Amino acid sequence: MTGIIILNWNGAADTIECLKSLYNAEGDFFTIVVDNGSTDNSIDRILHYIKEAGIKHRIKQKGDKMETQPILHECILFKTLSNLGFAKGNNEALRFLLPYKAESYILLNNDTLVENEFLTELQRFSAEHPQYAALTPLICYEDKRNLVWNCGGKQKAGFRKYYYAREDISEIKETEHIDITFVTGCALFFHPDMLLEDGGIFTEKFFFGEEDFNFCINANKKKKKMACVLTSKIYHKVSSSTTNNDPIGKTYIYYLNRYIDIKDNYNYIFYTLWKLINFPNVVRILKRKGMKTADAVRWTFKLQKEANRKEGVSYDDFVQALKLRP
Repeated sequence: MTGIIILNWNGAADTIECLKSLYNAEGDFFTIVVDNGSTDNSIDRILHYIKEAGIKHRIKQKGDKMETQPILHECILFKTLSNLGFAKGNNEALRFLLPYKAESYILLNNDTLVENEFLTELQRFSAEHPQYAALTPLICYEDKRNLVWNCGGKQKAGFRKYYYAREDISEIKETEHIDITFVTGCALFFHPDMLLEDGGIFTEKFFFGEEDFNFCINANKKKKKMACVLTSKIYHKVSSSTTNNDPIGKTYIYYLNRYIDIKDNYNYIFYTLWKLINFPNVVRILKRKGMKTADAVRWTFKLQKEANRKEGVSYDDFVQALKLRP
């Protein structure tokens, strides 16, 4: 049986819609909805839906234990009691489930909807191809369902590229699967032997973002095989039109995460060259978001300086960065 982990933070409407699609899908699974310290009425709304839908459920919180194994199609509402961020929120759920020995796990974004056979196709492929340590489904945009958001991708030299991004699914040449070296945390299928020694799956150095990139760096170092299973499909509620309206702070955090990750996983010479190569790209992106050239250059130098001295990016770093403006 597969344990499906869904992280919720003030997103009850999306989480409920995701659960509705899951409980119409095929396969042997249970779900654990991790409420990551929501400050709204998310817990009450999700619990109301679970009860109304007649789904067997339990309510637990960090530090609790379950009296019995999770059962088929059960939903566990797990409260972390504070906002732990994406990586740690998922890790806490995995540590909570560790004694109950699920055969496999899926981390699934709450703003996704799944096709009926999404899980059974992942389970089938995994059983037939046990050499693959991690899988992802074909992920399309929810509002344009024939348009690919993500088929996994390629990670190389500190960069990543999605396969078939923003292309029609008819353009995909492969039939059953694509070998990949990058998998997004949006929908990640794996077996318990991929867990770290502490029972989690991600580094907790980054409050938000970078966890999947770091996961792939480590998986590739260990020569773990990964694949996108094209017969498994989900839909992600990201805008299919590219915008540049994200706050400057999100861009700052994205690259601060990446700089620290590259610094920690490659040698000094590589890191120095990577910074030089990436410098104009960061400046260009900051300019597109409304920053003047001189300010963008100054901010990029500041970003690199911060990355050199930091070991990670905390909740406080994240909150402070979101206040940044051009």
